[in-house]
Amino acid sequence: MRRVFLNPDNDKTWEITCEGERVIRSNNGGKPREKLFDDPQQAAKYAEKEMWSKLKKGFIYRNPEAAPGSPLFQLHIGSGYTGFMPLAAVPGTNQFYAGYVVGQFEKEEIYHLDEHGQKQLIWVLEGNHLIYDMFYCPEAGELLIDDSHQISGLSADGGVHSYTSFTRDSILYLSGNRGLWYDGARLIVMDLLTKEHLYQTEATPEMVNGYSRQLCGGLARSGRRIAYCTHPDTMVIYDLDTGIEHSIAKEISAMTVAMYFSADDRYLFTQERYGSGELACYDMNSLTRRSEWRKEQVSSFAVHPAKPLLALFRFGKVELYHTESWQRILEFKPEHVVKNCKLVFTEDYLALYSDYGCISLYAI
Repeated sequence: MRRVFLNPDNDKTWEITCEGERVIRSNNGGKPREKLFDDPQQAAKYAEKEMWSKLKKGFIYRNPEAAPGSPLFQLHIGSGYTGFMPLAAVPGTNQFYAGYVVGQFEKEEIYHLDEHGQKQLIWVLEGNHLIYDMFYCPEAGELLIDDSHQISGLSADGGVHSYTSFTRDSILYLSGNRGLWYDGARLIVMDLLTKEHLYQTEATPEMVNGYSRQLCGGLARSGRRIAYCTHPDTMVIYDLDTGIEHSIAKEISAMTVAMYFSADDRYLFTQERYGSGELACYDMNSLTRRSEWRKEQVSSFAVHPAKPLLALFRFGKVELYHTESWQRILEFKPEHVVKNCKLVFTEDYLALYSDYGCISLYAI
């Protein structure tokens, strides 16, 4: 393994090679320094620590020829709060946005990144902000954010459109130019171009285990179907074209924390907690669960919006599945992750934001 890191502020380089028990480092192509270890595992652990140290000092690793399961770039976004790691892909491109909490919640910065790791500060939210999730709508030119249970849209000219006031609970999802959110009393589907309410229904989240309220939802890729869950035992599927509603009973009473439709809208994936740690899959043709496909202890997952691909993070590894053959086509251990990370597909790659504050783009 050989890697070259660049400091964009001064164009200095740092190179590291790890071969068996040997680790070799050099600065700016200068004299190499070698360090020997008792076994390859110790050498690899030391090399990873050294690389992370350089990333924290502002160096960036880039490799446009990365093999599947390897990063095209890695950078350290900062040492702020990483309880939430918001990412939003720019549809049809390999660009994405990332939110970063500065210091002790002094402000939140939102960066635009491309596939080369070029980072540009786009928005700064001064004061106490915490973005739970976000999606970018190119047709409306807005970045939708769930900021501390308030749904807003940020435009390129710096304008902020508040779609809801602050509420006790919130959800946010985007499909095309249709947004789904909760205003404190109703689930709403809105056309972001016309600002028309396409659907709304009253919703009351129920308490789970006495301390968490069940509220989760997702939009089909076509924008014609909504899935939502306000009760730990059931979920609702509603067809916006026909007005037909179906209720699906969960196998186990559990809190649903994320819902995503497959690219062809055939399947609905749901992530469960507090009673089950599964990533469940439901067939929308039969409105039943695919019992032959079960994944336990999933920490996070992402579904490609246009390709039959599903990525999930569990047991410290990323697993990539094809959702037509249902075969695992790639598995790798992402670098610089403590316990969890956020995943989002770009057009050709997989973006990853770790709880260490590392942002990477992986070849798949």
